[in-house]
Amino acid sequence: MPYEKLEISTPAPILSWANHSLGPEESKMAKNVASLPFVFKHVALMPDVHLGKGALVGSVIATKEAIMPAAVGVDIGCFAGETLVPLVDGKSYPMAELATWEQEFAIYSCTETHRIAAAKATARLTRRNAELMKVILDNGAEIKCTPDHQFMLRDGSYQSAANLKPGTSLMPFYSKADKYGYTLIQQPYSGRWQKAHWIIARSGLLEKVPSFKGQRTVIHHKNFDGADNRPENLEFMGDKDHSSYHRMLVEKNTHWQSSEFEKNRKEALAAKARTPDGYRYYSERGTKNIMRYMQENPEHFRVSISGNGERGKQYLSDYNRSEKGRAKSKEIANRLYTCDRCGEAVKSPIGLHNHRKYQHSYNHKVVDVILLEERQDVYCLTVPQYGNFALTAGVFVHNCGMMAVKTPFNADKLEGKLKKIRLDIEAAIPVGFNENKEAEKTVINWQGWHDFNELHPGVQHLESKAIKQMGSLGGGNHFIEVCVDTDNQVWLMLHSGSRHIGNMLAQNHIERGRELAKLADIRLPDRDLAYFVAGTSEFASYWNDLQWAQDYARFNRDVMMARLKRVIEKHLAGGREFKPLLSVNCHHNYAEKEVHFGEEVYVTRKGAVRATEEDYGIIPGSMGAKSYIVKGKGNHESYCSCSHGAGRLMSRNKAKNNFSLDDLIQQTKGVECRKDEGILDEIPGAYKPIDEVMANQADLVEVVATLKQVICVKG
Repeated sequence: MPYEKLEISTPAPILSWANHSLGPEESKMAKNVASLPFVFKHVALMPDVHLGKGALVGSVIATKEAIMPAAVGVDIGCFAGETLVPLVDGKSYPMAELATWEQEFAIYSCTETHRIAAAKATARLTRRNAELMKVILDNGAEIKCTPDHQFMLRDGSYQSAANLKPGTSLMPFYSKADKYGYTLIQQPYSGRWQKAHWIIARSGLLEKVPSFKGQRTVIHHKNFDGADNRPENLEFMGDKDHSSYHRMLVEKNTHWQSSEFEKNRKEALAAKARTPDGYRYYSERGTKNIMRYMQENPEHFRVSISGNGERGKQYLSDYNRSEKGRAKSKEIANRLYTCDRCGEAVKSPIGLHNHRKYQHSYNHKVVDVILLEERQDVYCLTVPQYGNFALTAGVFVHNCGMMAVKTPFNADKLEGKLKKIRLDIEAAIPVGFNENKEAEKTVINWQGWHDFNELHPGVQHLESKAIKQMGSLGGGNHFIEVCVDTDNQVWLMLHSGSRHIGNMLAQNHIERGRELAKLADIRLPDRDLAYFVAGTSEFASYWNDLQWAQDYARFNRDVMMARLKRVIEKHLAGGREFKPLLSVNCHHNYAEKEVHFGEEVYVTRKGAVRATEEDYGIIPGSMGAKSYIVKGKGNHESYCSCSHGAGRLMSRNKAKNNFSLDDLIQQTKGVECRKDEGILDEIPGAYKPIDEVMANQADLVEVVATLKQVICVKG
């Protein structure tokens, strides 16, 4: 449905996708916001719009040089245009160039189990003339990014650039070419090198790996460039068929007459020769010829070497026992080798190997973080499946709250297990006002605790509570769900935020905004619309705390999703770990700098989700209704936004007064959930019909998957 321009007299127009008239209080709240002097162009109301604090929930507000702390949020960071991203084709491209492609491409991501996988991504310009920082790594690489961009730490959590410290370990990305020209990627979880073309295959970017009777399955590069691992360049073959194919090409001299093949062949040979392994390859060519001779003339070879072992055995034994042999062995064992990374002298080849392995090969470390005076247009990638991507500099960074994970399991596996699964989820994840009795190691090791003492003084007594609430579900409309899509596939979904610590940070800053408005004699239509002006110390303090709170919320969801996955793995996979087929992350109640209508503005989405053409999002219904995985259409009038849910029809008190426990049981029929008066205010009837909400935003998003809840856990 196209938007409707509301007939409300305000300096900034109000555009609504709600398809219904606003009530008196809703109209007043919308008018108050649209009357603020720093509001840019217009205010957009999403289909789920309803009463909130200061501003309507479901409103999208663009502002110039000011922001309202009542709409809690955080910026999403970005990179300078020259930042290089390695693609699976074996080349690296500047982000600014990728943003002009207007199509998907394949990059490298890191999974939650610290495995490197391949995934589809898109790039776009995100801000103009943005403030920059420089992050310097121990490999000499320098990365220019906005202070708020999230870097993946070695433990898989994230930390904003501004909060990185010298010595901080980051998740590493190492690649090299082997002697045949194939790209190798080092897996962070094990340190082992894996051929990139098999990473592409195992990531699901090719068809299912086939088997060939009597043969080993291999991957053929169609253009004969072993570094080009684009899915369209790869083909499964049996190893014998593969060898026969290459022999046929040589015998028929087919591609030797092709200028394109000859060009590719020469480039591949030159690239191979420039690598240490390639150099050794050419020096060892004679050995390969001998090996081929051995295979083609086995009888003659066996006669030629008969007795070799016996002739040399005694000589070697005598040498090892001799004074000269023992001295040589001792000299080799104590020989010092210099590490080419740090210059440290290490005893013995094994010692050097272990030094490189444990000191260098498994992480990158931050050397320095510098605030720059220069400003640039900045860019970022959207990676729906994993939410992160590798930089050529050798580290992983975050791209863009709710979470949804598509599992490989069919709904038939849930039969007879729903209640047991719900009870196990409730046992694993505290809900409401509850918290963890003890903090797990993953929580204690979260890097954000190092910066807790820099937060607002009003929350300094809450660190212990914040630690114990990490990995717990909030109350109200927060939930954990197991869903089934129209293809009978099982999904996991959760919605939670920054818990008590996030709320208290917001309250402290809201109160400070009110105090400043009173001191400056600023007359606001609503005291909850107090604001901070960019460039002030209050704005900087607020922004810093919001970044921390958003980091906390994101990691809180990660911890809960990991526990939820373990419960599902226990019941559906016999405890074996599964790989998500798709992961979607999105957040709402936040603000970020964006470019709209040619100008850089702060966009506050209060109960709304970003929906550019590259964004995947989650629009959940209520406990007894459908939910949707969507992809944005990039509607500029909505500031590229969509709703974050169905939206309430009535207040919580009104829902409790209007509905009974019998109503709750009836409306949640078929859903395994609590059916008591403690969650009566969350009854589906208290929300707008999700089908209508989706119909009203058909111009904002397209539906990717439709889900139906079968298990719902509420706080």
